[in-house]
Amino acid sequence: MTGGPVLAADGIRRRFAGVTAVDDFSLSLPQGEIHGLIGPNGAGKTTVFNLLTGLLRPSAGRISLLGRDVSRWSADRRARAGLGRVFQRTQLFATLNVAEHLALVDPAGRGQTWLEALGLQGFRSALPAELPHGIARKVELAAVLATGSPVLLLDEPAAGLTEEERQDLALLLRAAREQGRTLLVVEHDLEWTLSLVDRLTVLEGGRTIASGDPGAVARDARVRVAYLGEEGAPS
Repeated sequence: MTGGPVLAADGIRRRFAGVTAVDDFSLSLPQGEIHGLIGPNGAGKTTVFNLLTGLLRPSAGRISLLGRDVSRWSADRRARAGLGRVFQRTQLFATLNVAEHLALVDPAGRGQTWLEALGLQGFRSALPAELPHGIARKVELAAVLATGSPVLLLDEPAAGLTEEERQDLALLLRAAREQGRTLLVVEHDLEWTLSLVDRLTVLEGGRTIASGDPGAVARDARVRVAYLGEEGAPS
């Protein structure tokens, strides 16, 4: 695919038992962009991720991936088509060691590159239960990068990491962007997110309240009230 967004949502909506969790959400991501998605707890961020990746189907609206309408596709079909995801909670196979995780997603061996890039060589034979939280997150990230997926959705990738690990993660994600990959990142650390992303979208109550340049969005009065709890904050 050349030109146009690599991942787009057009007016997607999702209702649960009469409650609208995501309402008229639209997003358009060009190739090679890191886009942040933030909002208070319950804003609908994870539901958006589940809709984009196919774990949920929209009640209305359209989702496209690499120029194809994937609105009714299953999660595994979207993954095979080039959509990778890291979940909020680390999800590794309990009986596979680090090297086996990377071999599973990329039998050709490209995972070795990411193993080295993330400094995981010393953990090759370790099982998930033996890994510190920060290392387990790196293994999961290495696995999704090793798939070669051009579009990556990362749900709180910096959660539980030390400051040094967060900075290393930011460098890695920028490197992935330089390779032409597109990333959509949900993260609660606003300062870290602002330093990382090219554009930023803010959700509240399932609806977009601001989107665009990260600095301008962070100064928006609605964002400061909804996300930072600053009553009557100036714009």
